[in-house]
This record gives sequence, C-alpha cells and structure tokens, in this order.
Amino acid sequence: MNWERLRPPAPTPQTRRAAAACLEKLAVEDLERACRGATPYTAVQAIARRLAQDEAPTGNVWLVKASPGAPTAEASSAGDLAIAPRNISAWPLWFREGPGRFEVPLLYLLRCESVAGLRAAMYETADRGILCNDAETTASQWPKSVQPAVPLWLASGLNGIPYDPASGQEALAILRAALQALYVDNKPGFFYLTLHDDGGNLPRPSQADVHDAYKGMYRITAASGPDAPAIRLLGAGKALGQVIQAADLLQEDWGVACEVWSCPSYTRLAREAYEVQRWNMLHPLSAKKTSHLQHCLGPEPLPALAVTGYGQHIAQQIGGFVPARFIALGADSHQAASGLRGVQWMVAAAIKALCDEGRLPTRRAGEALKRYALA
Repeated sequence: MNWERLRPPAPTPQTRRAAAACLEKLAVEDLERACRGATPYTAVQAIARRLAQDEAPTGNVWLVKASPGAPTAEASSAGDLAIAPRNISAWPLWFREGPGRFEVPLLYLLRCESVAGLRAAMYETADRGILCNDAETTASQWPKSVQPAVPLWLASGLNGIPYDPASGQEALAILRAALQALYVDNKPGFFYLTLHDDGGNLPRPSQADVHDAYKGMYRITAASGPDAPAIRLLGAGKALGQVIQAADLLQEDWGVACEVWSCPSYTRLAREAYEVQRWNMLHPLSAKKTSHLQHCLGPEPLPALAVTGYGQHIAQQIGGFVPARFIALGADSHQAASGLRGVQWMVAAAIKALCDEGRLPTRRAGEALKRYALA
C-alpha cells in the first residue's frame, strides 16, 4: 500500500483556481441580496446550495453535510433539504486518485456540542477547511448549545479562528474571506463559524463595513450627541441584538450616547493585538504597528462593554488592549442571561462604568438597579 496516499491532497495552482471559481459563485448579486436579510444559518444554507451546483468528484468544492439541518418549517421552505447530502464525510479526500488529487475548498456543515466531536471533525479534515456548526439552532442546557469547554478550546487553539456571526451578511463576508485566506493565499489552519437562526432586528450595514467582519469587528452605529456621556457597546452573534436594545434603553432612559460595534471574533481581535504588541516590543526602532482593534477604538478613552453569548472569558480576551475602562459580560455573568433581563443587566453595567469614570453621578448606578429591579 502507498502510505503517502493516506493523507489529504496538497494545495496546487489548481486549488487556487478552484477557490477563485467558488468566490465567483459567491459574488453574484442575488446571493448577496438573499444573505442581506438572512440569519447566519439560512445564509450558509444558501451559500452551500450555490456551491453544491458545482459539487462533483472533479469539481471546485467538497461539501460535507453532516448536520441533519433544522427541522423547522422555515428551514424547509428555505430549501435546506435541497442541499445534496452526497458527501457526509471528508474522509474520501484522503483517498482521491488521478488528476483530481489536489486540495479543493472544503465546506463542512455539522452539528456538534462537544470538544470530542469537533476534534473528530478536525482530524477528519486534517485541520483544514471551513466548519459551520449549527448546534445553536437547537435547544440545549448549554450557552449557545455547546459545552462550555468548546469556546475555550477554540480560543486556545492557534490553528483555527472561531467566529460568531450575527447576521447572514457577516456569515457571507467571513466565508468569502476564509476561502481567500485558505485556498488562494494558502494560509494554514481552519475557520469555524457558529450559526444561529434568530433573525432579531439587526441593522443592515454597508458592504464596505461588513467586509471587516473577517477582521473581527466593525462599527454598526456611531455615538450621537456630542455633549452626552458616551460608551462603546460590543456584541457578537445573537448577543448583538441585545446590545442594540441596550443602546436604545441607554439613550431613552438615561440620555447616554452609544457607539455600537459588531465583534464576530473576539479571539481574532485578541490574537492580532497580542501579535502586534509583541512585534512592537521586539522592534523598538521601527514604526509601530496598529492592530485592527486599536484602529477601530482609536485613542478616545470611552468605556467599553463587550458582550458574548458564551462565557464571559471569551469577551474578556480583548480587555487588556482596550485603552479605557472595560467590562465583559457573558452567559455566566448573571442569572438572567437572555431576554429583557439580560438587556437590563447590560444597561446597569454600562451605567456603573460611566459612574466609575465620573461621566454620570454616582447615584445613577443605584437608580438603574432599582428601576429594573435587579437588586
């Protein structure tokens, strides 16, 4: 037996051509329009259907559908079942022969709530590809329907970048950038997206703004009212909808101006900020580099409140690089982590941060707790 064959194919110029063909398929206007008002789950389903049109043994993409899909009427009407479940595994890639033996873009749709399951998928794909986990579309006792060890494992593993897109637009932008990075620029590792199916009431950013979702964050709304106390609110995934509600309450009830940012990947932001910090330390005579996080926040020392649907430690990753008072909130930050109570906790935490900074009278922190019956 030729043991050299027992490994996935290596990237070649054909790989770049296959990726370019996939990117061309994802650049059409009707797909962008479909993703504009879609959830991350339905957007990725639409993307998979588009790529499946060219799915063949010698095609430009390898689509694995290991997820059963959401058994909802909405998912069925969106054409979820129309994705050809021809490939239920990535293992056949290890045994391809002939002229078709070159790496092709891999989109792996799965549903997994444990580190063990994700590690199995990682081994199967040789730590390559774009993995989309739709576990959040199902009910679970765990935050975001995955065991608490999952986000910690993803954040600590340097060979992959985890994302938590809030909208279909973000999912499309991240997936396009991932195809470019992995299969055109030949960067190592994998990309991981968690998918939810909650539309919420999110604003629709411009294409120029949402392009930065791949870098980890982009601005949704600027702070209005130059004389009002201001704070930055950062949110990821489904939590972004709550962050926007909290911004509205802060403005209506307390006269606080809010700058709202979508942060699909706190992990990417923290890793890049650390790399830039280390480079600047080792090159004291060179012009200093600026991370994307620093570029977005700028020198203005506004307090920042970062929210995630995972444990608080995921948002806390960027705390050391924020040039102002920083607060992280997660599913483990308070007893009422979702719904209106969660939004009210965000408002109370924001008011407390502004009081600690002297931007609001200290009594307002107690007034907020009393008003929302939080204490």
